[in-house]
Amino acid sequence: MRVLGTIFIVLLFFYGTTSTFSQQRREDTIRYFTTPTLPQNVADVNSILIDTGGISTPKDTLFQLLTKRGDPISYYREISTEVCFDGSCRLLRVNLYWNVTGRYLGFELPPAEFLSKAEHEPFNEQEYQQLHTILADSLSPIGNFNYQNLFPESSAAEGVDAVTRPTSKDVLPYVVKGAVFTTYKMWNLVYGQMQRDVEHATEAALNPGFLLDILNSDDIWDRYWALDRMRMLSDHPLQMKDKVVGFLCHSSYNLVLHTLTVLPEEWGEDSSFQQKLWLAFDCVPAALEPKVMEKLGTYKKLDRSIMLDITDRLPTMYGPVLTAALQCLRNYLPKEPEILLRVTALLKHNNPYIVKQIKKFLQEVPTID
Repeated sequence: MRVLGTIFIVLLFFYGTTSTFSQQRREDTIRYFTTPTLPQNVADVNSILIDTGGISTPKDTLFQLLTKRGDPISYYREISTEVCFDGSCRLLRVNLYWNVTGRYLGFELPPAEFLSKAEHEPFNEQEYQQLHTILADSLSPIGNFNYQNLFPESSAAEGVDAVTRPTSKDVLPYVVKGAVFTTYKMWNLVYGQMQRDVEHATEAALNPGFLLDILNSDDIWDRYWALDRMRMLSDHPLQMKDKVVGFLCHSSYNLVLHTLTVLPEEWGEDSSFQQKLWLAFDCVPAALEPKVMEKLGTYKKLDRSIMLDITDRLPTMYGPVLTAALQCLRNYLPKEPEILLRVTALLKHNNPYIVKQIKKFLQEVPTID
């Protein structure tokens, strides 16, 4: 079983990951996949026993696909379940796949298997693609519905059966028409407890090289995921630090902000890291420049060349950036009388705003012994 599964996956990704959405049909098998976080060079498969929360089958297997060095690269679970209240619908048999970060990766049907709508009508290609797109959307509103919301109240009151009852108009934009049960069930399987099981399994296998591979992902969600888990490692190699600091120059405001928020405090003990952070000041979004100043101001000792550079640039700063820069310097001035003199000299500046801010700042500076 493991050997066959591994070979299947290797073939799948060799043929099926040249675009964001890919679909392959070989040997009467239907599969749709997104681009994986990591190259799918599968060397082994590990079986993880999981708790499904079900009554009839409380335990099941999550398959973890591994590289030669033993790092996870993706996961899948073989699903076999009914999707209707009364068991009258066709059995859903499908393999669901996740990236190492818990992102939806794709789905694959067993040979000769197909998905069907009401009255057991098979999906067409457009409907498979629509389902794939819905499953790839982790923020789909379908996650806010429960079974009772899927159908109009009138149909439930009339006792219409689970196969033929109409779909609520509120749900229609988020499901494949005629396959509300299948869409709803698969989406919730992808983003339910199984996704958390995948994340926990990956977290247990984290090491510096593995986390760096995830940080190198082109998918921004993967980057967020990896940034949030740096704290799980005690060792942060230079390559990792450089990669993370590089995010500060990204075009995504939210990624830059998140990166600044999660930067490990201990990194700031290294003056070379401080220099890299200061260099990033000129490429972060203007609204986040104060955040860079605030981060620099949290370090017990700040590189003197950075303090001098900040001081020299004070006349070019404005509003929140100037306030944050002065506050940053304030933390170090008791041991830097020369820098205090340079700041004091700005009282003669020809910009009244600069003079006003410097005057206010100097009134609050601790006395230097």
